[in-house]
Amino acid sequence: MAIQSNQVDLLTRLLSAAEQRQQVISNNIANVNTPNYQSLELQFEDALAAEITKKGKSFGSPAETTVTRASGLTSRADGNNVDIDQQLGMLNKNAMLQQLYLQLIGTDMNQMRRAMEGGP
Repeated sequence: MAIQSNQVDLLTRLLSAAEQRQQVISNNIANVNTPNYQSLELQFEDALAAEITKKGKSFGSPAETTVTRASGLTSRADGNNVDIDQQLGMLNKNAMLQQLYLQLIGTDMNQMRRAMEGGP
């Protein structure tokens, strides 16, 4: 059951990061016409990978999410660098990842329920 618990923990953390990323992307889209606004992005996966590499499959202190300014984007004349097409693509990708995480958590929960009930 420890492996299952680690999987649920990991999926829960990924889902939480995806929810936070949704908020960051939505904020970027909402500010597409705000002068001097700079796109933000959520960093999580690299910190999680470093945590897993460092600690193996057992998770200790959780990797933190950080919001940073997106780099490498071209600013318009008004100083805004939000690329609406890129943000919409990121929003769609993030929505699909959220759906995947939810489905995987549901599968894990169903397996635990079946194990507790003693059924196949």
